[in-house]
Amino acid sequence: MTSFLTHQRAALLALGTATPRYQVEQAAVGEWTACSFGDSATTQRWLKRLYQSTGIETRYSCLPDALLPPDDARFAPGHDLADAPTTAERMAIYERESVVIGAEAARRAIADYRGPDAPDEAAVIHSITHLITVSCTGFFAPGLDQMIARAVGLRPETERVLIGFMGCAAAFNALRLASQIVAGQPTARVLIVCVELCSLHIQPSKKLADLIGAAIFADGAGACIVGRPHPEQGDVFAIDHFYTELTPEAESFMVWRIGDWGYTLHLSTQIPERLAEIAPRALLRLFNDQPPDLRFWAIHPGGRAIVDRLEEIFHLSAEQVAPSREILRCYGNMSSPTVLFVLQEYRTHLRQQADDTPVDGVAMAFGPGLVTELAHLVYVPAAVLPLPMQNGSALRYAAYS
Repeated sequence: MTSFLTHQRAALLALGTATPRYQVEQAAVGEWTACSFGDSATTQRWLKRLYQSTGIETRYSCLPDALLPPDDARFAPGHDLADAPTTAERMAIYERESVVIGAEAARRAIADYRGPDAPDEAAVIHSITHLITVSCTGFFAPGLDQMIARAVGLRPETERVLIGFMGCAAAFNALRLASQIVAGQPTARVLIVCVELCSLHIQPSKKLADLIGAAIFADGAGACIVGRPHPEQGDVFAIDHFYTELTPEAESFMVWRIGDWGYTLHLSTQIPERLAEIAPRALLRLFNDQPPDLRFWAIHPGGRAIVDRLEEIFHLSAEQVAPSREILRCYGNMSSPTVLFVLQEYRTHLRQQADDTPVDGVAMAFGPGLVTELAHLVYVPAAVLPLPMQNGSALRYAAYS
């Protein structure tokens, strides 16, 4: 039996998200992409159906190309290789744009912090002891970690870690590391910033496999502050524990490699079915075969088919997957920061519930490997005092007197 005070464990104390300047309509991008294949009516029809079936209405990009005629857009799919941007050119854009949205997400997380120990943003910034940056869509040095630390105004002695090239599930690696830091240093405050500019890697290839990723991935940044909450601090996601599982026999299902014209992505159509096999087993292992009543499911919306299949296999209600679908609809799949967008959306829903008791939930994402990452989280409302938890359940709480 496990018994602990929630304020003696790490929690997500604040959240912030940001997107780049260009918002694009999914239907318009589908038409724009199809125009690049004017020599093939069959491909044009396939592309339009693909874009219509994604469950996405809008996405954000650091590039204006989708707003330009395809012939004038160097990043358009099917573009002539001689004029397509090289990996070096794409990384130059990444170096500039990643800092802008990464720093903005960090500032919003700092502004979101509501602990009594830090009455203003300057105090929150001063309290941050560690910075973890996450990205799989670009690299440079001095890196994203140093540039964000400087832009936000973190202290020079803030410890920094980069988690790179781990894909859509990488936020879980950052959260796990942050929890371990807080376990060893109870006064630590860890700022996590996930930044991805997926649109930089639209391929000039006319291969249908390359076009699938271009139809669902987008740009965005998510940030959070992890630390031990103040005893009177609510409206947080307390972190219980994590579970990770590699499926080596499916390692070819999701592949992300550096190429001459950006990074190349392979996604297997078998991913939703394989996850339907893996995820239920992983959930049982997360809870030692005794899952509590899970009230929220922060599922990384890697694609519409993934959300559909997990909703079916776990017998979830439309309400339980609504935040994941909403983020997919409005933003697309932004890789690593996406789950932070989903948690922020879920927090809005949980704040509005009539019942102010803490509730158990799970967050899950999937990445190259094929890796499945899960976390048991407990949402603790602002008007609730955390009392000892038993058997990993959030049922032992009392309201403030």
